[in-house]
Amino acid sequence: MKSKREVIKFIVYTTLFIPITIFILEITFLFINKANTKLTNGTKYDSLTGWRENCDNKNTNPKNYKFLICDRNGFIKTPFEHDKKKKDTFGILLLGNSVAMGEGLYGFDNEKTFASQLETNLRNKNSKIDLINAAYSGFNTWQEHVETFRYLNAEPYKDDLPPLKIIVSFGGIQDFWNFIRLLSKHNENRNEYSFANGMMIDKNNIEYINFLASSSLGNIRSGFITFLNSIRKSSNFLSYLADLRSRNKVKPGIYEKKQLTIYSKSEIKNKNLREVLEKRLNLNYEEYKKIKNYAIQSTLRNISSTANLNLDIKYFYVYAPNYFSSLSEDQLNGDDYRYLIGIKHLIGDPVFPLKILEREMSIIEKDYRETLFFELKKNKNIIFIDFSQKAENTNWFLDYSHFSEFAASKLSSKLAEDLLKTK
Repeated sequence: MKSKREVIKFIVYTTLFIPITIFILEITFLFINKANTKLTNGTKYDSLTGWRENCDNKNTNPKNYKFLICDRNGFIKTPFEHDKKKKDTFGILLLGNSVAMGEGLYGFDNEKTFASQLETNLRNKNSKIDLINAAYSGFNTWQEHVETFRYLNAEPYKDDLPPLKIIVSFGGIQDFWNFIRLLSKHNENRNEYSFANGMMIDKNNIEYINFLASSSLGNIRSGFITFLNSIRKSSNFLSYLADLRSRNKVKPGIYEKKQLTIYSKSEIKNKNLREVLEKRLNLNYEEYKKIKNYAIQSTLRNISSTANLNLDIKYFYVYAPNYFSSLSEDQLNGDDYRYLIGIKHLIGDPVFPLKILEREMSIIEKDYRETLFFELKKNKNIIFIDFSQKAENTNWFLDYSHFSEFAASKLSSKLAEDLLKTK
């Protein structure tokens, strides 16, 4: 039997020494990582798209693979670099958000990113191909249009930018999150003109991305808050306290029926779209259809505008698979009651934290996706490819949208085949 002194010693070591050691290590490696940053240091403001990769820091360390690196034009680097002496290069511009960019899949010289794997697969079939990765984290189809416009204006004057044969928009999820943002806000919190209801550039996204990026630049406060948020999101107790705090901030009667409804009982399971809308978002179906049409038409304008910038260039719109489109029948109909986590920055700042089951979000995503597909097929200048069901299961995803290395390999290989076989 341990003595009282030994018990006290154990408690002291457990409650003080271990946490302090972890804290010191985290702070130490924060500065170590800051010193070893390779070429890029997070996100910076961009006057056209709102934000993009910060390629201003020229400090290099080839042994550090924790950051995506840029090419000389500020695009996320891919393995092959354009040979300006060759006049017959087959240029492909890849558009999209962090999914297409390849977030979470770094490796030496970005070799594991979705874009890099796609270029490798394409060049295995045609060595003249040069893929430009113009995708970036948080970009929606409006920002894709801006990037395409910028590229087409710059290419004639840049020897290291290949003339384009194909433009590929690979994603879909960012515009979907913009749609969810509209659903989760009540009318008085929308700003139809100044921020185009978040369908162009949303100020919340700029603020959020800059805040996260500052932690990689050595901002201890940002890093510490990000660390605490990651813990909070994993704790049911802390999530409950956050919900309770949010409720107490709202004065009854101000928001009427436009507030989000919170249900915490596990037995609640909404099986169809109308139930999800009414019981989770407090929206009737007619309100929902109006907002959906608004979001879809905005996205279609962006896509159609990009497709029509140069009719000599083939334009592909590829709806990538996501977690919700990849749920199995058991996940959709079984006893799984998992709520969505970590999406607050994607949907802005609703009155209450959005409480919705994964299976319920899949119902909304399916309805949005099918409506978008129906409208896309009407435009003959758009080559539409549906990848929504290409993931074999939800294990292909790191979160609700980003791919695992295995998924990126499989999907990039299939996409390479589809791009080159399409007439």
